[in-house]
Amino acid sequence: MDEVLKGLIGDWAARRNAPVVNAYLYDVREDVSRRQRGRTSLRDDRAVVVRHRRPPRWFRLSYLVTAWTKTP
Repeated sequence: MDEVLKGLIGDWAARRNAPVVNAYLYDVREDVSRRQRGRTSLRDDRAVVVRHRRPPRWFRLSYLVTAWTKTP
């Protein structure tokens, strides 16, 4: 497997003529400590409630970021 990866990465890296930054999203989790209950009211210009909606949900996103260049 190592040799296959070296071949794939080497070929890909050889075709790059400018630095490249990769971002890989590897984890998505809801931040339950920020969770809210109930509903919020949406009002128009006259302060009349036109509808209700749920509060926003918050998530923690984890990324792996790598930088690639031709020179070390």
